[in-house]
Amino acid sequence: MLRVSVHAGPQKDASRYNLLAWLDIGYEMLAPIADYKVVLFKSGIGATPPYTLASYPRWSASLWDLTARAIALGLNSDERSETVPEVTHPRKGCAFASEISALIEHLPGGQAIQRRTLASASIRQVGRRRGSYEAHFDEHTMKRQRTEPFLFTPEVLRPAELLLHACLVRLTGTQVMPARPGLCVPNSLEFEGLRYVPIHGLVEPARTGFRNWLAEFSEPPLEHEGAPLGLAPEPLYVKFLQSAI
Repeated sequence: MLRVSVHAGPQKDASRYNLLAWLDIGYEMLAPIADYKVVLFKSGIGATPPYTLASYPRWSASLWDLTARAIALGLNSDERSETVPEVTHPRKGCAFASEISALIEHLPGGQAIQRRTLASASIRQVGRRRGSYEAHFDEHTMKRQRTEPFLFTPEVLRPAELLLHACLVRLTGTQVMPARPGLCVPNSLEFEGLRYVPIHGLVEPARTGFRNWLAEFSEPPLEHEGAPLGLAPEPLYVKFLQSAI
């Protein structure tokens, strides 16, 4: 299970005492195209009924893409769509936060004592203008990213919604939900009568995830002059998509 937690203040101070919201994202069906069961908890309000993020291609995009869609579905409680909820802007002032942070952790079997941090984000106010933010994102399979300043000026601040907008700016540079990613299916090649996947042809996070999975569970990649990161048997890549968490 993945847990996305949203905290007041900087990441270094994140704890259960400053928890503002969290998402639990677990597999309903584990497959290359997976269904996820999600629950969104908002401090002072409570948890949503479980809802489904269906037919999402695993290892295909940043974890923040998965997070953004899960939040959007949770906030769109009437229709459960992945569209970005419309923001109501006040005539004067706006609700804002000076800084919030977020963590994405893997909890094997839902056990918090075995948690492993996969990604983190810090969203800070820029300058003196309320509702002007800049976000920094880290992820275990991606390069660190910093967004350009963006505006988020709601009448009522929902911390998970602020994280949603920061994720969108990180993913697209805008506050619009990107198109759904496609499953990472690289062109294979034949070598010595067998089909292989050139690892350098995989997009992130599949490339790093597959390399780590091979190092832990299987044989090292086969060296090949046309594949700088080596080749792996195509059936192994299929098994990775079906089973790797």
